Amino acid sequence: MKERDLEFNFTDAIEAIIFDEMKDKSLPNYHGIGVMHRVDFIVELETAILFVEVKDPNNPNAREKQKRKFLKEVNEGILSTTFASKYLDSFIYRWAENKTSKPIHYINLVTLEEELLGHLSDEISAKLPPMNHEISRWQRQVVNNVQVFNIESWNENFPRWPVRRVVV
Repeated sequence: MKERDLEFNFTDAIEAIIFDEMKDKSLPNYHGIGVMHRVDFIVELETAILFVEVKDPNNPNAREKQKRKFLKEVNEGILSTTFASKYLDSFIYRWAENKTSKPIHYINLVTLEEELLGHLSDEISAKLPPMNHEISRWQRQVVNNVQVFNIESWNENFPRWPVRRVVV
């Protein structure tokens, strides 16, 4: 699976789809609702579902102005709000399709230095239900965990699902 020039290999997936497909209506995974935020990929494994979002500010073609804007969004909490919205809308979409029967893990790849990503996982988690509150009546979690990685830490943590930059 590819997101621009980043290539992912989900070798043990039951199914892996590009969830944000909005160009070709004839494709089976065409999203169809442009106003809903969407994660890039959804990967179904034997015991879990992965929602995967990719942001690549260190893309070799990125302009310095774009990278500064992106870093500002990280620092001001805008990026975590965007990521939370993408997760929630994707969850609702998949729930309506009756495809949320397994634990869901939200995994984000952001091509920044590790020290710049430090609190992003916690910020995203705090914006997702139940927003760090205990809810005794809930029988299921909306999200089982949220993690943010860069390319190096992704490959260290997920050697079965490597990511690499493909230069065309």
